[in-house]
Amino acid sequence: MKKLWTVVIMLLFFVMLPLQSLGAQAAAPKISVKSYKTEQIQYAVIHGDKYKAVNAKMYQQAKEAYATQKDLDKQLKEDRENGSIPDGIDYVIGLTPIVKYKTSTKISILTQTYIYNGGAHGNSYYESYNVYKGKQLSLKGAFKSEAAYLQAKQYAKEKMLAHPGKYPFADNHTTIAGHPYYWVASGGIKVTFDPYEVAPYAAGMMTVSIPAKYMMK
Repeated sequence: MKKLWTVVIMLLFFVMLPLQSLGAQAAAPKISVKSYKTEQIQYAVIHGDKYKAVNAKMYQQAKEAYATQKDLDKQLKEDRENGSIPDGIDYVIGLTPIVKYKTSTKISILTQTYIYNGGAHGNSYYESYNVYKGKQLSLKGAFKSEAAYLQAKQYAKEKMLAHPGKYPFADNHTTIAGHPYYWVASGGIKVTFDPYEVAPYAAGMMTVSIPAKYMMK
């Protein structure tokens, strides 16, 4: 009986060992959100030495946003002095990072920059930081091949043109090339478009989904 229990314990040990290793491999890195000198300007920090390069880029974006706020403050002062803007209205820039996807190998962080410098409403635009095994990938780099990228470009264009109610501003010149994107759980991606690019301002940020069959694993 004692020998039997010894064998059972040994079997359990060897079964649990690969499971523990799998859990360690699957752990995603911690991501913190910090403010740059003012609460409305924030940036993400991915913990780990291999993320230094992308962290530096996100920090630089926050730094540039703060410099823009200083320029807006000067413009606001001038506009108030010449009476072109009423009291109680401020010119502002806001920067917000959003973690869209996070695993041990893939991370997608989307940033929204909102600027108001007069007029009926402010404007938003988006950027993305996509990291695969510590290396930042462009949109084109996320595809499994050059051919897959070209096929996906055509797929996305046809999809948007086929749904004019959702993408009323899309035309034959519309392309995903150069646009921000983020990974999704299906293995595919969503490519983003700023307001006015493929739909009215009221629609906000628009996305078009690209299936996993085009993407690198």
